Amino acid sequence: MEVGALHSADQMVPRPSNVPADRILDFDIYRPLDEGVDYHRNWRALMDNARYPVMWTPHNGGHWIALRGDLSDTVMSDYERFSNNTILVPKDTAGEAYRLIPLSLDPPEHRPFRTLLNDHLGGKGLIGTDETIRHLAVELIEGFIRKGQCNFVHDFAEQLPVRIFMQIVDLPEADLPKLKHLADQFTRPDGSLTYPEVSQLFRDYMRPVIAERRGGAGTDMITRMVSGQVNGRDLTDEEAENICIQVLVGGLDTVVNFLGFTMSYLAQDAELRRALAADPTLIDDAVLEFFRRFPLVASAREVRDDIEWEGVQLKAGDMVMAPTIVVNLDDATSDAPLEFRLNRSGRRHSTFGKGSHTCPGSTLARMEMKIILREWLARIPEFQLAPGQQLNFANGIVGTVKPFVLEWPV
Repeated sequence: MEVGALHSADQMVPRPSNVPADRILDFDIYRPLDEGVDYHRNWRALMDNARYPVMWTPHNGGHWIALRGDLSDTVMSDYERFSNNTILVPKDTAGEAYRLIPLSLDPPEHRPFRTLLNDHLGGKGLIGTDETIRHLAVELIEGFIRKGQCNFVHDFAEQLPVRIFMQIVDLPEADLPKLKHLADQFTRPDGSLTYPEVSQLFRDYMRPVIAERRGGAGTDMITRMVSGQVNGRDLTDEEAENICIQVLVGGLDTVVNFLGFTMSYLAQDAELRRALAADPTLIDDAVLEFFRRFPLVASAREVRDDIEWEGVQLKAGDMVMAPTIVVNLDDATSDAPLEFRLNRSGRRHSTFGKGSHTCPGSTLARMEMKIILREWLARIPEFQLAPGQQLNFANGIVGTVKPFVLEWPV
């Protein structure tokens, strides 16, 4: 069955007996957004218009969705009730194919695998990476600055973070198009591949890489991970494949999309753009606010046991979507959450997740965003969307801005 078929009306499931009729919501995480519909304002409208903060949709195998910040945080962090065993919908297809580690493991089983990631994506593991990021950012900008325009997504956002990541894992840049396409099929499937096909293609790619590097002296992240140990033993072949695929999917998508949201926003806010260009010391705080204002991820969790929660009966095996978006856009989390504010007091967000599976790549993401803004604004302080350019967005487990053109005076 093709992925696209899973999202058509005839694949919707009937309402189970534990779902009250007034809890049904016509929501499909993969449904294309109409042209010009803002991704985050569309989510806020969904929150405002839902009858209850916990609703159920018949799409994608049928699942619950938390539409209030505290509830979404609870689902992400309370693994005793909401297991990480399955994190994508549809459960029987995407969820089955994406049982990767450590993301699909609950504490305490996930901890030794998570340590492998933390050791290589934390502060010590990234020593020297800042200069590599800076050099590539300058190289890319200088490559198009004299043209007075660029397709920001294609020419920059899809270049810098993924090329930096490919250096960290020491994989050839020539493989980027193939790997990026596979990563996108998990988060924003286009129907070109089934989920089992995506998983198998990733495994076929990683298997010889792992075999070659296991026990080697390389300093790249893959060599160090697959040569590491958990609980005093070597990783199995399947564990090595799973942790490597998890790293690839995360590394090839998230920062690309953060950059798209950030730069498209700056292109429309001249006051903020000029303030950051005039005083680069403001950039660190601005990056924190960009992460708060533009959350992207809407993963899910699997209910462990039959429970009563927020006025409904959840059955063991039910899926509950926990969007980071609703946490950040909830009035209870932030005052006027759709506003961008420098030096926002009491800034809170769940952009990088919550609980035991908070994103291990958050340190690298912050580093990249800060360096990029400094280098870009030092060279192109004035820029805007090309005349007539309309921003369009795409839904999915990870939201994104579709490619757009920036222009500046030369």
